Amino acid sequence: MTKLFSTHNRKKLAVSSALVSFLALAAIVGIVASVSASSGVGSAQPLGAGSGAVYIIDNNASGNNVWAYPRYSNGQLGSAEGPYSTDGLGTGSALATQGAVVLTQDNHWLLVVDAGSNQISVFKAQGASLELASITGSQGSDPISLTVSGNWVYVLDGGNSTQAPNIAGFTLSNGELTAIPGSVQGLSGLSGPSPEQVGFNPQGNVLVVTEKGTNIIDTYTVNSKGVESAPFSQASAGSGPYGFAFTRNGQLIVSEAASDSVSSYSVSKAGNLTIISGALPTFGIAPCWLEIDENTNLAFTTNAHGGTISSFSISRTSGLALFSSVAAHTAIPALDMAFSQNSQFLYVHNGNMITGFQVYSDGSISSITSASGLASSASGLAAY
Repeated sequence: MTKLFSTHNRKKLAVSSALVSFLALAAIVGIVASVSASSGVGSAQPLGAGSGAVYIIDNNASGNNVWAYPRYSNGQLGSAEGPYSTDGLGTGSALATQGAVVLTQDNHWLLVVDAGSNQISVFKAQGASLELASITGSQGSDPISLTVSGNWVYVLDGGNSTQAPNIAGFTLSNGELTAIPGSVQGLSGLSGPSPEQVGFNPQGNVLVVTEKGTNIIDTYTVNSKGVESAPFSQASAGSGPYGFAFTRNGQLIVSEAASDSVSSYSVSKAGNLTIISGALPTFGIAPCWLEIDENTNLAFTTNAHGGTISSFSISRTSGLALFSSVAAHTAIPALDMAFSQNSQFLYVHNGNMITGFQVYSDGSISSITSASGLASSASGLAAY
């Protein structure tokens, strides 16, 4: 089976037995120096054994698969492992939504959407080694985004010509999903919603859905049984609300693809949104995916059609401020993003590759690794 990308072949050296020890020592020194120079990470973080993983689906219409990349302690990516079949189908084209691939908080379970067969697949994850645990119907058509809070899982179904979009809830136990009775709810009900993401707030008592096509943000309160309320649909501060993330204190940061901007909101327990910073420009083109680095207190968004990443500083009291309109350049389109567990490394799906960036304490980022050869239909990104 052909892997998504291949590493450089290493030449074998034929040496005399008298020089083996010397050359082995020299090779080790050379490898460490090479890794440090190419990654921009100091030699105090050697390549070593895999310390994490990055996951993506190929979204193949004839059979969806997960590909897993070992992530080393210096941020480098190893060769792709897989394919791991989901036993479901993809759509054959990129989903262009945030949350198609997610990890549980303990990183033990990986959940992915099978948008072509209206299912959710769950894998037991041990680094880059995956084992399919279950596959479950999504209770809708065209599942495109997932979110997890504790043992609750919610899916956003994008809908089709005969079925309206909806969200639906499940409990996750030992890799098995069980539908939560009474948890299927529609969105705003407006035509052409083009939903992009579903997500829990940090407390797990409010759900958010962005509707790019209607400029609406839907919120749902969630009770102690995991059942959500009817949607509370509110106008977005900017046009084309797309990807979003919550800060630890519950501030909602949303990218706006149509107005090339980012906004922040406070969210009440009842799901009311109050604008803190409204539609601040990224000075890029079509900001879509968005992630937050709690270490630097920065929000990063990919400008999909401009091939750049923009960053914003976040304040609890005064909202957002543009930190860097071009924090980094990427291939076009710039798509999904995912932070490693400690937020030291940011991974970005751009063009046909995954690029890894180191995030420094001053908020700057630099490219340190890449993995090329992704299918054009590849979607979602999760990392730890």
